[in-house]
Amino acid sequence: MSRHVALGELHRFAADALRAVGMSVEHAGWTADGLVWADAHDLPAHGVSSKLVQCVARVRAGGTDATAPVVPVLERPAYAVLDACDGWGQVAGTDAMRRAVAKAGALGVGAVSVRRTSSAAAMGYYADLAASAGMLGIAVTNGPPLVAAPGGTRRVVSNMGHAVAAPAGEHGRVLYDTATTTMSTGQMDLHRERGEELPEGVLRDAQGEPTRDPSLWSTGLLEPIGGHRGFGLSIALELLTGVLAGGERFGDEVGLPTRHDETQGVSLMMIAVAPAEGVDLAARAQELVDRVVASGPDARTPGLRAVTAAARAEWEGVPYGDEQLERLGALADELDVAPLGVTSPAAG
Repeated sequence: MSRHVALGELHRFAADALRAVGMSVEHAGWTADGLVWADAHDLPAHGVSSKLVQCVARVRAGGTDATAPVVPVLERPAYAVLDACDGWGQVAGTDAMRRAVAKAGALGVGAVSVRRTSSAAAMGYYADLAASAGMLGIAVTNGPPLVAAPGGTRRVVSNMGHAVAAPAGEHGRVLYDTATTTMSTGQMDLHRERGEELPEGVLRDAQGEPTRDPSLWSTGLLEPIGGHRGFGLSIALELLTGVLAGGERFGDEVGLPTRHDETQGVSLMMIAVAPAEGVDLAARAQELVDRVVASGPDARTPGLRAVTAAARAEWEGVPYGDEQLERLGALADELDVAPLGVTSPAAG
């Protein structure tokens, strides 16, 4: 049975838990913002019941530093490079996009690279920060190697989460948030938790044989979208993140988030673009959505489901199942923080 949890209560709980393991009030708030955004947009693999638990485990095991500063390495008018010093990815990602938005406000465009961080969860959150400021936002992350080259048998690059967002007037936002494989690792974890097999054609095992077992993604080979084209996009986005950021690790050297006692060396790229004078970005994006919707009875733009879910969650809260609530109850006991308040049974 699922029960609803208000967004404010999710935020309170996440921030309390993060402060309990040493994060500052500001950084705990930033991280909680991103976790709740994911839950509201129906991305539970990046939400409070998943990523918060992972963050706490990594901090306690030593793989993530809860008190790490975000240190500027390079500062130019329109571009900067930040060293996250093995801190949590959502702290570094938020800092980077805020800086990119500030640069875009002054110069029209801002780009910020981040090196040496941990997994930053849903890229849509950071792109949405720019969209909320009336700008076009682009967010990209690398990650642990999951994809083999065409003809190859070894994982050499991540599935490269990336997102683009823009304000869209009456439609709220256009939100494109995806990865370069046919299914994300978060979705595979959800299949595992539910006891479900994967669809055909999304995963191969370590020997290169097709498998429907979602527990094998950490050692197997994820199938890229569009075959060689998806692999090529992964390489292009690795150039934009790990290669350009200049950190010690990129490509097949980035660590897994599930190895809690090991640092990851993730890199990010955050870009914000302010529209030119006289260009109404929101109105033009709204018109684009209108044209798509008018093209067929079932036509829809990317992110429509997520944006609709977020609007509903504002007044209804987020449905949490018994397993999720039990996991967070155990975390509350472990950290000695007030437990998560559940408001009502979820409809349906």
